[in-house]
Amino acid sequence: MKMPLQLEKMMFGFVESQVLFVSRQIGLFDYLAEKDGSTVRQASLDLNLPQSSLERLLICALCIGLLKKEDERFFLSPEFSSFLSRQGRHYCGDRFSHYWKTTYPIFQHLIDALHEDKPQWNKLAGQVSHSMDPRSVYVNAIYSDERSTREFLDTMWASGYPDSRDLCARYPFAEYKRMVDLGGATGSFAIAALQCNPLLETVIMDFPNIKPYAENQFRLYNLAQRAEFHAGDMFVDILPEGDIYVLGYILSDWEDSVSLSLIRKVYDSLPENGLIIILEKLFEEDKSGPYLTAMLNLTMLLEMYGTLRSAADYHDWLRQTGFSDIKTIRSAGEKHMIVGKKISGA
Repeated sequence: MKMPLQLEKMMFGFVESQVLFVSRQIGLFDYLAEKDGSTVRQASLDLNLPQSSLERLLICALCIGLLKKEDERFFLSPEFSSFLSRQGRHYCGDRFSHYWKTTYPIFQHLIDALHEDKPQWNKLAGQVSHSMDPRSVYVNAIYSDERSTREFLDTMWASGYPDSRDLCARYPFAEYKRMVDLGGATGSFAIAALQCNPLLETVIMDFPNIKPYAENQFRLYNLAQRAEFHAGDMFVDILPEGDIYVLGYILSDWEDSVSLSLIRKVYDSLPENGLIIILEKLFEEDKSGPYLTAMLNLTMLLEMYGTLRSAADYHDWLRQTGFSDIKTIRSAGEKHMIVGKKISGA
């Protein structure tokens, strides 16, 4: 009996991922969008690739739905063109970099991660020793060189900025003055907040080597007058003053006890009526999905020491710490926002 198609696709899912990542890397999607389709022969000339090998890639891309074919010409599938072309409104190609170069190879060690219940960075050229400290993962692996740093930051920006714009439009910060984005990288949420709130100022606190990347992004969006970078360790150093603190995709890196200690530190640093903002992909309450959250939760096993959680988990933590008026604000995308307010005696 023939194997079910869905099972075949799972078996060769690693091939599908590479077709997606490599097609973006060689500029195939942008090329087809610009030329409004192409034959194999013309594409091989324009992309400077052997016709035989390129044809194999195009056939695979056609079979998995990335491309369409009419006569002898290949085109981007209309349903994906706005996501795969750099000129597309929803371009997401920059999200692929970290997954292709880092997450993909580390998944070779999934069975080890299951047995050891810890990240597997030490299997990738001995990059980092085992330590219950994700900071060592960032310093010694993710931020180990300029290429890896740029790929990770590009992935984080592309993953975070569209949903951040959506969330900041849904929850205005008009009554607040100074937002501190802890571990904010190049500012996907901070910049979105500034764009939606013209009187707001923001500070990003992150590793010192992130400063030039963040400041370049401030300039790119003409927000350097209202944004600054503060180099430091959010767990050890005194936090910059603010009436909003943002923990964007930070708590999912850490085990529960460390996450709770950071939430308490934020609470103690906030003034009365100050806000805590938690940004994360969220599980359904029964952890049956959604799909992307489940996939990334397994990825966290190999890369970090934390886990993805449900909105109820974060609500419980905020209540335990003393926060009130706790809300979940959901974007139209995949990342969502938990908001809590510090109200003494509430």
